[in-house]
Amino acid sequence: MNGDSINNGDSKCSPPLGINSNTAAAAGGSTTIVKYEKSSCLFCNEWFDSQTFTEHLIHCGQVLEQCPNTCNVFVPRIRMRAHLKECPRNKRRSASADRVDQQVDYRVQVVENEINTLRSVLNEEIRQRLHLITDVGNLRKQNQVIDDWQQSTNQSLKSLQNRLDEENTQRTFEVEQCQQDFRCCFDTVQSLKREIQNEIDDLEKHINQMSLELTQHQNHLNDNIMKLEETVLLHEKINRDKFIEIENYLQSINLDLNAKLGPEHDVAKYAALDLEVKGMKHIVCDTEERCDKLETLVSQIDRNLHHTMQLVNDLENHIATQQRLTSYINCRGHLLWRIKDFSKKFEEARQYDTILHSAMFSNKPFGYALRLDIYLNGKGTWKGRNMIACLNVIAGEYDPLLPWPCRLQADVIIRDQTINATNPEDYVKTVMVRKKSDDYIQTKQFFYIPHTILKQSNYIKNDSLFVEVRILK
Repeated sequence: MNGDSINNGDSKCSPPLGINSNTAAAAGGSTTIVKYEKSSCLFCNEWFDSQTFTEHLIHCGQVLEQCPNTCNVFVPRIRMRAHLKECPRNKRRSASADRVDQQVDYRVQVVENEINTLRSVLNEEIRQRLHLITDVGNLRKQNQVIDDWQQSTNQSLKSLQNRLDEENTQRTFEVEQCQQDFRCCFDTVQSLKREIQNEIDDLEKHINQMSLELTQHQNHLNDNIMKLEETVLLHEKINRDKFIEIENYLQSINLDLNAKLGPEHDVAKYAALDLEVKGMKHIVCDTEERCDKLETLVSQIDRNLHHTMQLVNDLENHIATQQRLTSYINCRGHLLWRIKDFSKKFEEARQYDTILHSAMFSNKPFGYALRLDIYLNGKGTWKGRNMIACLNVIAGEYDPLLPWPCRLQADVIIRDQTINATNPEDYVKTVMVRKKSDDYIQTKQFFYIPHTILKQSNYIKNDSLFVEVRILK
């Protein structure tokens, strides 16, 4: 046996002599079990079958035996001859016997060297075979792990494929449902457009009729006012002339009476004159009261006329807004409103308590309909010192589809009109808007901006005020 016989072993990595490799290669096992069918000698470290192990112990040269010369020394069997030669209790032997012993010792030494060489070669082969068995077991474990991983990967791929199929089916169903919803919404929008257009036409007719009636009423009212003014002026002139005439007549009568009757008739004359003067003063007072009542009536009619004109303007703005809504919906939750002719509108608000209404806008596509109302001269206890505003949720076309109650938060900004300002000083008010339901009458939640603030900085420029509304959530 040499090194070539070790390296040119079985290519299938069969176990070495004396070792039986039983590997659990079933589908579910990955543990390598090595069963040794040979045993190692405790004295010479050689491997023997279980059948020859006992016989080897009888003839093993490394087994310790006691010296037969009773020198109380234990030596290996293979060294017993050399010990007997050197044993102090051994008898002298012949020269021929010594030569024979030397030859035997030499041969035994050669045999021992060869045995040691074979033993080392066998041990090396055993170690290499054990390494090969270990590597084969590791490879089988790795193959088993790879097979398990491949199986789990296949299962995962199958589950993913099933999920993809389900997802595709669900997406297809959702796409079909969305198409149906879109068609339904499109039909609803078209019907709403037609209804809005019909309402706009009716409102235009009604407004045209109201404008005509208002024009006629205004013309009639202006004619009546002019006639009334002419009548008042005429009555004042007549009364003034009569009063002057009466005074002149009374003076002439007084002179005549003084000349004719003398001083005894002065008391009666003065009493009659006082009575006539009181009657004339009473007539003048009644005329003045009537003039005051007519002036009050004229101012009230003027106020009502102004409110009616503002209502007509609001209706026209509403119609224009509805027309814009039919073509474009402001659904960004953002409004930028320019109030032109601010001084004129502020004076009208101070005299007639007018209200400014912004254009309608929405917080999102198909969302709540919103509008900003402003009292330039204030309202109630805030009147004359503050500008009062209110952000309202008004009736919209999509209210039945929206969640209620409505809760919105917005920033109302008075824009600073400073040219090329790096840090504009905008005035910001954060307000909350709440409404319980679409048919609930909203309680207006007002907020105020002092007139002193508006007069500061460059909020009002070129007789215009910019008000911006941003819906936060």
